[in-house]
Amino acid sequence: MKLSDILGKSNTNVLKNLHTGEVFALWQHLLSRYDIYEMTDIFQNFAYDTEFKAILSLGLKELQTEITEMEDKLNKFGIPLPPRPPKSINTPTNTEVLRDELMFRLVYMGIQNFLRQHIRTILNTDNEELLSMFIKFERLEMNIYIKLKKYANFKGWLFIPPAYKNSSS
Repeated sequence: MKLSDILGKSNTNVLKNLHTGEVFALWQHLLSRYDIYEMTDIFQNFAYDTEFKAILSLGLKELQTEITEMEDKLNKFGIPLPPRPPKSINTPTNTEVLRDELMFRLVYMGIQNFLRQHIRTILNTDNEELLSMFIKFERLEMNIYIKLKKYANFKGWLFIPPAYKNSSS
């Protein structure tokens, strides 16, 4: 068999079989998205800044798209779904508890964690179908990260580390 034969054709066994690491990664990624969806929904109820609320709404829409795709994959491979978050969240009347800036930084750190999580999963995934899905998620997440970084710099919501001055210069 030639290398071109392998690279040119999809191996049906690679598409159908998953190793235990892929099963865990798929299940864990979905669970993470459930948690982040719930947190983002809560944050949207507490957010004051109109632009930030719109960003959170877009995030919820993207998360729902990814959740649906991942649920379909788990169902396709016969993997039990993790428990779903509640459909709605009751917000207390005092919505000044959380500041927009803090909520933004928590979302921003969550995106940074997703980027790392996607890379680890991509490096450990053999299944072509899952690999392409996680690469797609990584690209989307990176685009969101870049846009949010620009937005945060505009708003002044990211801390700028102090400049390093080498004493030996």
